Amino acid sequence: MKRGKLPAGVLLLCLALPGRAAVNYETITFLAADGHRFTKYTTTRSDEATYSVFFDRSERLEDYLYINPNEYEFDANNNGTNVLRFNQGSYGLLSQGDYVNVQQPEKSLVTVDSTGTYTLTTWDGNKQPNGHYGFWNTPDNFTTFAAAWVFPENLHVLEYHSNRRGEWVQRGNTLAFFGRQLNDLTFEIRYRPAAQPTYSALRREIQNMEAVEVEQASNSITVILKNEILFSSGSATLSDAGQQVIYNLAQNFADGDDNIIVEGHTDNIPITGSLAEIYPTNWELSAKRALNVVHALSSAGIEPTRLQARAFGPFQPRVDNYSEENRRINRRIELIIQPD
Repeated sequence: MKRGKLPAGVLLLCLALPGRAAVNYETITFLAADGHRFTKYTTTRSDEATYSVFFDRSERLEDYLYINPNEYEFDANNNGTNVLRFNQGSYGLLSQGDYVNVQQPEKSLVTVDSTGTYTLTTWDGNKQPNGHYGFWNTPDNFTTFAAAWVFPENLHVLEYHSNRRGEWVQRGNTLAFFGRQLNDLTFEIRYRPAAQPTYSALRREIQNMEAVEVEQASNSITVILKNEILFSSGSATLSDAGQQVIYNLAQNFADGDDNIIVEGHTDNIPITGSLAEIYPTNWELSAKRALNVVHALSSAGIEPTRLQARAFGPFQPRVDNYSEENRRINRRIELIIQPD
């Protein structure tokens, strides 16, 4: 009996004459721009009479977009697993999934560190009862083993390694590993968004600023500035300190070609009194503040063609508005830096 295992709880099982059949395994993973969702094609080619693919309960048959051969049995009543059975030894699967486990973050196979660098690990650290782990086959090794990862343009590979010897090949945005007579394979790949140098520079810039935060997504960077560092209460005029903050930040991306979206946000307290004659609602106030920041960025050297202004008023809060502290968090300007 031969068995094999894929990351994220997928098990491969085939009935065979011991030591007789070659098992050739290949998988290609296409990562999404967010760095953790994926589409994956997997195939095993062998002369085995049957093959059964065992899924973790979290993996569903509908996650598999293509199954070949199309004649198979699916058993959701197996002890602790779902099973896909084929009446031949070769098959192909196209699946989609997410390496980030929202319900159980500790089981995520992709993590992001404080510098915004992504790490994909193909093994969760748990061994099978038979002692195997990672990508595995038993009683024999994989005869040939090939794995490839295709990265979107916004993600750059930094480094990679495996626990078994093989040949690594990187062509363009594709990273591949080839090996023969291998077993119990694990891989670790580190990559970063193309904008990470800007992110790192901004983190250094704001390290002593209490009212400024910076967040990185796979295809953008967001700088969050609390209103208190930019504006007086009820005012859309940038303070002198606010002008300086905007100028300092702008120097980190003045020479680039990224688009910069300036978003104005407020709390949900209605504007009253004489101020309402100038800004009838928080929408107008957030719009004016965003426009004034756009002008300040332009004056700091950012090409106007790279700038946009948006106003959300109270309608996209970061937290609820049930306390003054939370309302203070929601009163903010966000600079979203996006590659052109």
